[in-house]
Amino acid sequence: MSKQEVKGNLLSPLPVALVGALVDGRPNYLVIGYISPFNFGRHIFFSLFKKRYTRIGIHENMTFSVNIPSESILEQTKICGSKSGRDVDKSKLFETFYGELKTAPMIKECPINMECEVTEILDYDPNEGIIGRVVGSYADSECLDEDKLDMRKVHPFVWATGGDFNYYSLGSRLE
Repeated sequence: MSKQEVKGNLLSPLPVALVGALVDGRPNYLVIGYISPFNFGRHIFFSLFKKRYTRIGIHENMTFSVNIPSESILEQTKICGSKSGRDVDKSKLFETFYGELKTAPMIKECPINMECEVTEILDYDPNEGIIGRVVGSYADSECLDEDKLDMRKVHPFVWATGGDFNYYSLGSRLE
């Protein structure tokens, strides 16, 4: 087997996440394709272009949510990834709920939700690295099996960042 050099990051696919924040008192959501837990899941890191509308709310409140969408809301997710909250009221796409942090809007239609408080913002122009401590995690009860998350019931989708830049469904469980 021969190897061929490929341009770009091949650490792929990555989970699609909808990051939420209150901007001017209204929930707003954007798609983040580059997101990662670290510190054994107690923190989350993602990269954000400084011109994004949701960034205003993250800086204003120092909180955000991470919502993992299922395939059933792919169309709404696409809107969140292609339209700015400056132009479209994305709060009307979903039913919003709040946990302990009252400024981290979460999406009820997403089977997995996390509320986070910002612990650090890294500046690497024209982007920022946002690090948040997970304050609370929520999952639809239908996605749990003996109180453990069963990703097959979540029906998440992933984004191929190092290939054709498309969405894909999660495959079968390997035992």
